[in-house]
Amino acid sequence: MQLIQLLKDDSNNIDGLGNPRRIEVSSDNQKVYITSGDDNAFAVFNADNNFRLTLGKVFKNSTGGISGLEGASGVVVLEKTKQVVVTGFYDGALTRFTDKHNGFNFTEVVSDGLSYEEVFDSDKSVAKLDHLGILGAWDVVKTNDEQQLFVAGYMSNAVAIFDIQKDGSMVFNKKLTVANPLKSNLGKPISLALSPDQTALYVLGFDENQLTVFARDNKGSLTAKQVIIDDVNGVKQFVNPQSIVVSPDGKFLYIACAGTSSLVVFQKLANGTLEFLQSITNKSIDDIGLAGASTLAIDPLGTTIYAAGESGHGLYIFDVGADGKLSFDSKMTHVAGTELKTISSITITPNNKHLLVATGKENSLFVFKINQ
Repeated sequence: MQLIQLLKDDSNNIDGLGNPRRIEVSSDNQKVYITSGDDNAFAVFNADNNFRLTLGKVFKNSTGGISGLEGASGVVVLEKTKQVVVTGFYDGALTRFTDKHNGFNFTEVVSDGLSYEEVFDSDKSVAKLDHLGILGAWDVVKTNDEQQLFVAGYMSNAVAIFDIQKDGSMVFNKKLTVANPLKSNLGKPISLALSPDQTALYVLGFDENQLTVFARDNKGSLTAKQVIIDDVNGVKQFVNPQSIVVSPDGKFLYIACAGTSSLVVFQKLANGTLEFLQSITNKSIDDIGLAGASTLAIDPLGTTIYAAGESGHGLYIFDVGADGKLSFDSKMTHVAGTELKTISSITITPNNKHLLVATGKENSLFVFKINQ
C-alpha cells in the first residue's frame, strides 16, 4: 500500500477529526463521512479523481441549532434519499443530515431527550423513560433496500429498529431487548451487522461476551436463533467483542475482541448456525499490536482482512483462505515518519482502491492507495 494523504485535526484547516470514530464512503467514492467523538462532530470530505480529500463541511454539536452529536460514533449513508445518519453515544440520539443542492444540512434529531447525567452519571434507573432503545447509541447499520435502520443502544441494552420513509424521515418501529427463549438480554450491544442476503442480524454484546443471531424473514420479522458466549461450545478468546464484519458470501464472520486482543472467526454451517472456527491473538502473530482489538475491515472480494487494536500499534493484514481461516500476511507500524497507533476505524472504499485508517486519540486520518 502507498500513503497518499495524511490529515490531522486542527492542522492545515482540517477540523472534525478529534478522536475519529467511524468512516463511511459514498458508493461513487466521491465523499467521505467521518464522526468525531471528541469534537462531537460529523465531517464531510470531498474526494477528487485521485481520491485526495478536502474538507467540505463540519457539523458540531450545540452550534447552529444542531444536537445529538455528543460522542458521535456510528454513521450510515442512505444513498436513495441522499442522507447520512449519525449516532450520538452520550446524547442517545440519531441525527440526520440531508444532501441538497447546496450540500449537506442538518435535518432532524431523534432521541428520548435524556441528559448525560441521567443516563451515565446517576444511580436512578431511566428504564421507564427509555422508549426508543438508543441510549448509548454506538453503531448503526442499514438494510440493502435502505428501508430500515438498526441501532445498537449500549446503555439501553437494546437494538432499536427505525423505518425510513419516502421523504427520508426516521420512524421508530420497535426495540429488541431480549433473545428469548435463548437469553434474557443482548449483553450490552455495541456493534451490528446484517448478512449479505439480509436473512440474519448479528448483534455483539460487549459486556457479556456475547453474539446474538436473529433470523430475519422477507417481511423484516426477527427471531432469536442462536446465542454464542465465550468459553461455551468450544468458543475461545471471545471477550468484549467490539467490531464485526461478514464475508461477502455470508459464510464467515470476523470479530475483533478487545478483551482478549484477538480476532475470532465463525463459520456458517449448512443448517444456518454458526460454529467457532479460529482465533488469532497477539501470540499468534508474535507481537502486541492487536492490543484492545477494536476494528477490522474486509475487502469486497473477501480475500483480505485489515485489523487493528486501539490500545496497540500498527495495521495488520491477513489473507483469507478458501476455508475462511486467517493467515498473517504483513503489518504496517510506521508511515511517512509517523507511528500508526490507537487505530479506531478502518474502511475500504467501495471500488477497493483505497484504505482509510483513523487514529482515535492521535486525531488523524491516513489515506492509502491499495496495490492492485
